[in-house]
Amino acid sequence: MNAEQTREAAGRFIARLKQLEQGQDNAVDGVAELFSGDAQLSNPILERGGRGCSGRDHIAAFWRAYGATFGTIHSEFFEVTVNDHSAGLFWHSSGTGPHGQPIDYDGVTLLEFDQSGHIARFKSYFDRDRVQLKAAPH
Repeated sequence: MNAEQTREAAGRFIARLKQLEQGQDNAVDGVAELFSGDAQLSNPILERGGRGCSGRDHIAAFWRAYGATFGTIHSEFFEVTVNDHSAGLFWHSSGTGPHGQPIDYDGVTLLEFDQSGHIARFKSYFDRDRVQLKAAPH
């Protein structure tokens, strides 16, 4: 991949995440298909539980739980940096939790892509105390 292909792949992820956050049908499948079959996903919530997600099925379960956890959620990506195999996504998310409580937090997501343009590694960084999410079941 080159930097332009990486930027396009990151853009596909952002677009699919927006569909998921809007509650569109089949959005989880749309996000999950962007990941390689043996991809790894991690964030501070999963790490607190001592686990991450590996493989497309577990990653799909994570995104299903993500979509179901919030009352509403909207992520705004204000900076995307890329090189020939990875992207850094800087974002702000706001919305409501499952009981209507306000949620407002910032973070960074690092995406590493394989040669076919699938996400091989997804790692998010944010203050886990600013948001309470249920971790995906395994």
